[in-house]
Amino acid sequence: MDKKKLISIVVPVFNEDNGLGNFYNQLKNVINKLVYDFEIIFVNDGSVDNSLDVLISLHKNDKRIRVMDLSRNFGQQNALTAGIDQAKGEAVILLDVDLEDNPEYIVFFIDYWNKGYQVVYARRGKRKTSTLRKICFGIFHRANCIISSVNTDAAGTFCLMDRTAVEQMQKLTERDKYIPGLRSWVGFRQIGIDTIRGSRYDNMPRVKFSSLFKLAFDSFTSFSTVPLKISMFFGILFSLLSFLGIGVVIALKVIFKLAIVGWASTISIILLLGGVQLICIGLQGEYIARIFNEVKNRPNYIIRDKIGFDE
Repeated sequence: MDKKKLISIVVPVFNEDNGLGNFYNQLKNVINKLVYDFEIIFVNDGSVDNSLDVLISLHKNDKRIRVMDLSRNFGQQNALTAGIDQAKGEAVILLDVDLEDNPEYIVFFIDYWNKGYQVVYARRGKRKTSTLRKICFGIFHRANCIISSVNTDAAGTFCLMDRTAVEQMQKLTERDKYIPGLRSWVGFRQIGIDTIRGSRYDNMPRVKFSSLFKLAFDSFTSFSTVPLKISMFFGILFSLLSFLGIGVVIALKVIFKLAIVGWASTISIILLLGGVQLICIGLQGEYIARIFNEVKNRPNYIIRDKIGFDE
C-alpha cells in the first residue's frame, strides 16, 4: 500500500464525557506511529451529558477529528451507520469509545489489510466481564452460528473494512441493523484475529441486558427464517401428538371401557399448547414488525450538525 492513504476511524459516543479524553489519548498514541493520514469521526448519538462539548474541544486541538451530532439517540448501530456514510478513507475502522476493544489492535488490522484482506475483524476471546454476561455472550454466539445464514464468528463491531466493502455496506438501508452480520454478509476476503476483550474504563457495563437481547434478536431475524420454521415444526409436532392422544383415548374407552380421569393433566396440556401458540404468534409478529419498519422507509438517523468535515 502507498503511504499517506487516508484511513477513517468511526467512533459512536453516547454519554461518555468522562472517558473521551483517555480514549483519545490511547488512540492518538497508536495512530501517530503509523504512516497514514487519519480522520477520526466521532458520532454523538444524542448524548445528554457534556460529551459534545468535549468532542468540540478535542476537534479544536486536533483537526483530524470530525464530529457528527445526531438530533437524538438513534442507537449504536445507526450511529455507526452515520459514520460509515460520511467516512472518506481508503479503509474504515469501527471502534467503541469504552476501551473494551484495545486501539493497539488497529496496527494488526492494517497489517492484514496490506496483505490483501478487505475485512479484518476482532474475534472475541477472553472477556473481562461478569460470569453471567460471559455465559449470555457464549450462548448468543453459539446460537447465532446455528440459526444464522451468515457466520459472524463471535465478532463484534471492532473491525477494519476496505473501501470496496464500505461502499457495499452503504447500500444496505435496512432499519434493524446488526453490523457484524451485515459485514459478514457482504463477503469479500475476510479474516478474524483473536483479541482480548477488556473491561470498560470505569468498570461499569453500560449496555443493559434488554438492549443486548434486542441486538441478538435483530441478528436472528435479519439473517435467518429458522424461528418461523421452528413455529411450524412445533405446530406439526403437537398436531401429531394430539391425534395420537385422541387415538389412545378412544381405544381405552371402546376396548378397555376405561375413562380418562385427570383434570390437572388436561389443564397442563392446554396451558402448554396455549403457550407454544403464543410464542409462535409472537415470533411471527416480530417479523411483521420488521416489515412494518421497512415499509415506513424512515431514515436511520438525522444529523443536527457536522463539525470539521469541511476542513
